[in-house]
Amino acid sequence: MKSLKHRNNVEKAQLLAGLFPEEMPGILSDIAVRAQYLKEHREDLQKTWDNGLLTFPFWEDLAQRVEQAMEKYQSRLLERPRLFADQLFDGYNALFTIDCIVKYAEAGNGSKPFRLAVDMLFSYHA
Repeated sequence: MKSLKHRNNVEKAQLLAGLFPEEMPGILSDIAVRAQYLKEHREDLQKTWDNGLLTFPFWEDLAQRVEQAMEKYQSRLLERPRLFADQLFDGYNALFTIDCIVKYAEAGNGSKPFRLAVDMLFSYHA
């Protein structure tokens, strides 16, 4: 088995989805809400955007790509951890999806073991 530090985002996401299938509906719902919020509050968010690494249009594009993947695969994302991981955590899509999942867990959503797993897999502490 690969160590955590040798796993990529897709592998980590597949592990998370496989260990916590009961959490997937809440995660997908939260991601959809965050993507919709981004669309509805586009102008306000763009005015206050302060991420020096990513432009707002790039972030907006990531949210749209993740949302499109969720619409295309719908319930299959819940049933197949590998599809969930491949569609939402591959390449740059992972930036938006990981941000959503970390915020979801930090807000106290999901079981305590799930929140600990999210922290272990996706929260990068110095």
